[in-house]
Amino acid sequence: MSTKASQPISVLKEKLAEKPTFKVVAMPDFFLDYILAYPGKLDDMAKAMVDVAGRGGGNILGWKHLVGRGGNASNFSAQLLKLGVNVSPIIETSDFGKLALSHFLKRADLSRVRSTGTMSRTLAFETEYSGRRVNIMASDPGSLSSFGPEKLDEEDKELIREADFVCVFNWNQNLKGTELAETVFRTAKTEGKGVTFFDPGDPTSRASELPELNERVLSKGLVDVLSVNENELTQLASTVTEETGGFEGDETNPLFQAASVFSMLGSRVDLHTAAFSATFVDGQRERVLSARSAPLKVTGAGDAWNAGDILAQGIGLDHRERLVFANATAAAYMRRPDLDPCSMPEILDLVGEIEKLNAR
Repeated sequence: MSTKASQPISVLKEKLAEKPTFKVVAMPDFFLDYILAYPGKLDDMAKAMVDVAGRGGGNILGWKHLVGRGGNASNFSAQLLKLGVNVSPIIETSDFGKLALSHFLKRADLSRVRSTGTMSRTLAFETEYSGRRVNIMASDPGSLSSFGPEKLDEEDKELIREADFVCVFNWNQNLKGTELAETVFRTAKTEGKGVTFFDPGDPTSRASELPELNERVLSKGLVDVLSVNENELTQLASTVTEETGGFEGDETNPLFQAASVFSMLGSRVDLHTAAFSATFVDGQRERVLSARSAPLKVTGAGDAWNAGDILAQGIGLDHRERLVFANATAAAYMRRPDLDPCSMPEILDLVGEIEKLNAR
């Protein structure tokens, strides 16, 4: 894949200044998040908890608390809305959940958010482990756990047909996620015009169901873009190589081997890690280093990255520029002390930094 230099920052800024005209559908999750950030290492956090339990209970001081919008589709939507993109979430939550979502997504079309279910909630611990900031999430998926295609009505399907990007998230917490992805993406492919975008989330707890996901969705040409981190990619690819007898090709990096598996099946693979991001399409790849900084938080960073990825594709940036912009979006979000999406000026400040880092 070409490694040509990106457009000058001034040209890129001019292109990004134009209001996006494409439409995005995102589904199916909204979580109310409570994030507890521990100012130290995981071992220290665990020891502090054991010490408190040993004395019959008590308090651990020094935490940073954040309460706000969570869920892949909702975080993704919030970031795109901040950047001026037309987004329509399709979500089931409770009355309170819809009220909260109307606060968090003020400019979104919430006509397809129904309050007929129960709200999804997450308590996330953030701490340091092996030299990097990590999050450990304890979630109650609520109505998300049973959001199947039977919950889509004709108005939802019409939105899917009209959208330029159709995005499905959080397969791992949706027990009907395979059926939902299959139906939504097939509708987009056969009746619509949009790019299909799939971020399944951490599949560890549902590893036994990955062969079915592969058989019904990933190997059927229904997914245009598969967005994953290194853990997700490795697990997803393992089921494919087991069925096909292994990897064929010249690539030696195990992660890149895994991405090439899906690239050969027709999906563009967008891989995002703490150190770099990469895209794999048509047997070629592009790789861009991430910004070097200590994040103030990590929960939601992948959702910000996905939003940057979609915006960059929607306005026609090339693969390398798209990765640079997505990396800058995630980095700008992680540098914020709150859960609010980052602004275009915040992102552009980091585009130059990432470009310089990759020019070395």
